[in-house]
Amino acid sequence: MKRINLNSPLLPYAQGAACLLAGIASALCFVVSQEGYVGMSAQPAAATSYLWSALAVCFGLLLYHVFVQKKIRLHWLTVLFALLFGVANTFGGLLFAYDQWDMLQSPWVLALTLVRSLGQAVPMAAALSWLEHVLRSGALMGKPQPRKGGVLRLMLLFVLCWSPYLIAFYPGTVCWDLGEMVAQFFGQTEMDTWHPVFTTWVMGGCVWFGRLFGSDNLGAALFTALQTVALGYALAQAVCALRRMGARRWLCLAATVDFAMVPLWGGYAQFISKDTLYTACLLLFVLAALRAVRGEKAAGGLFVWGLLVCLLRSNGLYVVLPSALVLAFAARARRQVIPALAGAVAGAMLFANVLIPALGIRDETASGLYSVCFQQTARVLRDHGESVTPEEYAQIDAVLDARRLPQLYEPWISDPVKYTFRQYGQGAQAEKEALARYRKTWLAMMARYPLDYAESFFAGNIGYYTFTPKMEGETYNNQAGNRLVFETYELGDSRGPDPRFLDTTQIAALQPLRRGLALFARGWRHIPLLGLLYVCATYTWLLVGAAISVCRQRRWRTLAIFAPALLSLGVCMLSPVNDYFRYFLPIVAMTLPLLGAAGCPEKAR
Repeated sequence: MKRINLNSPLLPYAQGAACLLAGIASALCFVVSQEGYVGMSAQPAAATSYLWSALAVCFGLLLYHVFVQKKIRLHWLTVLFALLFGVANTFGGLLFAYDQWDMLQSPWVLALTLVRSLGQAVPMAAALSWLEHVLRSGALMGKPQPRKGGVLRLMLLFVLCWSPYLIAFYPGTVCWDLGEMVAQFFGQTEMDTWHPVFTTWVMGGCVWFGRLFGSDNLGAALFTALQTVALGYALAQAVCALRRMGARRWLCLAATVDFAMVPLWGGYAQFISKDTLYTACLLLFVLAALRAVRGEKAAGGLFVWGLLVCLLRSNGLYVVLPSALVLAFAARARRQVIPALAGAVAGAMLFANVLIPALGIRDETASGLYSVCFQQTARVLRDHGESVTPEEYAQIDAVLDARRLPQLYEPWISDPVKYTFRQYGQGAQAEKEALARYRKTWLAMMARYPLDYAESFFAGNIGYYTFTPKMEGETYNNQAGNRLVFETYELGDSRGPDPRFLDTTQIAALQPLRRGLALFARGWRHIPLLGLLYVCATYTWLLVGAAISVCRQRRWRTLAIFAPALLSLGVCMLSPVNDYFRYFLPIVAMTLPLLGAAGCPEKAR
């Protein structure tokens, strides 16, 4: 057998051709047939489109750069997660495109789909290998810079760059949730725990202050200013954290430009919702965790920001509590860190389980965890209603409006189904008793409809970790796939005039500017490469690559600070909405600091 001459001048050309052929094969594995397509998006590009040729060239160049020029060797962790991506992206894409996996019941189709999964895994293996190599080699890091000022300057820079949105949309775009909270604060509706009570008090307090001067606009603007300052401060701290870790100047500059110029941040600074404040506090909690892992003082930050994360959103406790358990082992100064974390969790639990009941505020959280289950039931009734037994139908109808579920069901959002919950408003005890009976029916039906249950679950969250097309068309309140909100939801329109409802007005003369900014901000999603900044899966897989790098370096302490990002992803996957960016925003804010932490050695004792 003739041996290959590794010194042959033709070898680089042969390697390049092999990479190009592999790129072409991988690109073809991403093609989705237009026949039978029902996805909530524009029709996918035809197999003959030049888009796939461009993608094939990009994949070929990536493979050549990683495996030929850099000679990076694949690690088993990289291969494992690349295969996971291939399976998730292929099966998720088919579910998005055709709303079911029935075609996979054919052995030949299933085999072809697995081959496609392998083809999609190839470019991800190259991308993860490159990212892991860059982080592990220290290419992002230089000499650590000493502690110095700069937070205030950066914060002012960010606010200045966001000012066109703050001025044009003054006093801010009001989310439906916040309008409902104001109604609860002023007694128009009964206050309950469906919305976080602490956030209700903060928003209501701002509006109350504004009304002392006869202006709802002033109250709304006060809340907008509060969240803008908090977000600017948190992002400024993130850039300064990169500097202290020794990130190269270009990386710090890139982070600064990202936070200042990408429309996401200006858009969420003016968007009056619970998510902007929550994102700022969770980012500050992660930065405090990073300092604790590196042996720096962080107890105060862990306590304050951890407690606020739990109070500002109901699911914040599900992020902070498991993260606290991990950090209790990973932090260096445990004697200071553990009491701080325990204090934050205890304060949140006392607020929820002692103060709120003592104030007579109704608990409405029992059904909040059942969004996934309700969707699965609705899908079964939509697709197999004739095979559901009368007993099962009656038990479902006792909790949900079974007759309407098939028409209300949307794969990507559970709100239409969830709002038929019959026990809502009757208190936690009534909800729990009804849900206990429903749970038995739900479990019994799982054995009969496992594929439908799986389809329903993944259809509700694939946008957070797969590269699905941009959702277009009418979804419930246009929420699924939404990136930015520039429209105020007027609560009083549907409930009649009442001075207790929040009533804000924007400056009429600035309407053309608002229209232009909204068009500019949303248009970023259509710009090649820059559009990836609007894709949830971009950040998910960047963090996977960073975590792989940390594992290969055996820096287990640093791996602990990835817990809030992983838990936040879990919260998104179990949330009522698929591919909803305001739920995903905390992960976006964490990504650059976590990439810096993955490329920076842990501080020695």
